[in-house]
Amino acid sequence: MQPSQQFLSLIRQHLDQIRGDVPKLTALGERMAEPLLAGGSLFTPDLGVYWPSEFGGRAGGFMGLKPSNYRPESKNDVAWTTLPDPRRWNASDDARWTRLVDSPAQIFINGSLDNVSSSRVAGFTGGAAAEEGLYGKDDLIPLAPLRPFEQLVRGWVTTGELTAALTRGGRMPVLWMSVWLEGALPRNASFMDHHNLREPWHAPLLHEQIYIPPLERGYVAGEFLGELSRLFEIVQQQREKLATAGQWMAEALAAKKKVSTVLVGHSYPQILEIKEAANYPLAWLPSVSDLQKAHPDELGAGDVALHLGYSPVHVGDVQRIVNRGVRFIYTSPYGRPTDLKDHPNLLWLDLPWRPGDATVDVPGYSVRLLPMSSSAHTMVYFAIVCELAEHKGWK
Repeated sequence: MQPSQQFLSLIRQHLDQIRGDVPKLTALGERMAEPLLAGGSLFTPDLGVYWPSEFGGRAGGFMGLKPSNYRPESKNDVAWTTLPDPRRWNASDDARWTRLVDSPAQIFINGSLDNVSSSRVAGFTGGAAAEEGLYGKDDLIPLAPLRPFEQLVRGWVTTGELTAALTRGGRMPVLWMSVWLEGALPRNASFMDHHNLREPWHAPLLHEQIYIPPLERGYVAGEFLGELSRLFEIVQQQREKLATAGQWMAEALAAKKKVSTVLVGHSYPQILEIKEAANYPLAWLPSVSDLQKAHPDELGAGDVALHLGYSPVHVGDVQRIVNRGVRFIYTSPYGRPTDLKDHPNLLWLDLPWRPGDATVDVPGYSVRLLPMSSSAHTMVYFAIVCELAEHKGWK
């Protein structure tokens, strides 16, 4: 079995495990909903590297979050967080964790309870350990971990079941409409408590006056996991493209060429959980959709650019990249335009999550719930990394 397929086989197993854990995640969402329905605030403490960014400001996510440095004021406040890699983190030495534990907030962990006291945690999702995955290079073990994918999926599934529990309690959270959809900016701004006294300006966590038919237990989880499983099967059919992507990267590194990596979303590159990128084999760049700005202009013949995109395809931008001799690995949820012709330097990956990102329909509500891009991109990225690692002999 080729390397990417070994990784995807593990992804399938973990998807099955998550699906089996849905009743537990539903119950967790219900426990989170209780204090919020009683007037509590929801926030993501600045603990888990990528989670505050991933969970905040997301299409299909909650608008009314408190900032990551929010100081809880009530036992009804809910902290919804991940924890750093337990192999490199000691809770007792982290002032942020101590401050959170000493607060009145109820603490819910997206992940396992490694290195922390379970007596202070109201609930946790469980999931893959930091050591689970494939390949390794130097101290980067595993090089293709399962923990990021698991936390993304379990975190969003639990959030979806939290939303459903809130609707069963008679309330609906205010959700972000994707700014890539027409009308999103005025729609989102309409919920802001805007005045000229001070900033920042916030949206409420819950709508005051709105009726949404109560969502059944497991509905959101089932819809989200069903769509993710559909994408998984599409990725499975592209095993040769994944192999080629890894080969291109390995050839570039062997020739001392550049490999420019951009995954568009809120969790990259923080999802790697590395403080210094000096020993990481690929050059990660900030999350930018615009192909004219995402990758360095000096990329040329023999260099590779990987761009797992978010926005519609601009054919001229793609052509300018491949015509410079750059091998370009590219995807967009909007699909490949008919006028984007084949080119020896273009490797198109099909990854059609819903444009606008949010996935699950909420009958009676104006936008969909739960973003899919991070789960899909993370799955594909680490599958490609496995192909690269095999070529380079990183075990």
